[in-house]
Amino acid sequence: MRIHHMRTVRETVLIEAQPEAVWEVLVEPHYIPKLYPDILNITVVPPGRATIGQERTAGGRAGKRIIEFRTKVTGLVPNKRFEVVGRNGGAFEEFSEVIELSPVNGGTRLEATFKFKVALEYFGPGFDPLALEEMAVRNQRVYVKNVKDLSELKRVV
Repeated sequence: MRIHHMRTVRETVLIEAQPEAVWEVLVEPHYIPKLYPDILNITVVPPGRATIGQERTAGGRAGKRIIEFRTKVTGLVPNKRFEVVGRNGGAFEEFSEVIELSPVNGGTRLEATFKFKVALEYFGPGFDPLALEEMAVRNQRVYVKNVKDLSELKRVV
């Protein structure tokens, strides 16, 4: 049996928009399906912008299968820090996301750290854990790129 490790993905990107514009994209749940390539929908309780304790359940794709991601907002420092952790059930045994924003000459530096462990029991024996991990890594990298693109678009509007 292969030992299954926690994976860490770190991404840093410079965004040509103020931290306030980036923050809007982070805390507004209706952006989530636009940010993650494999997420199809999101339900948040309570509804609306991110609040501490808000529970998020996202439906997504893993190959041909529809899967669920369950998270909870655990940290909000407006325009500075956004934190989410995984809840029981769903595609990740463990999950955490920390996004830190800092202003840099007219724009924003975004530093994202994702830590996760795929829940193998959730997927069952027919799935390749490495392929699942790679899919999660790709989604997190694309998420950061899309946060940048959407934030820069907002600035123009």
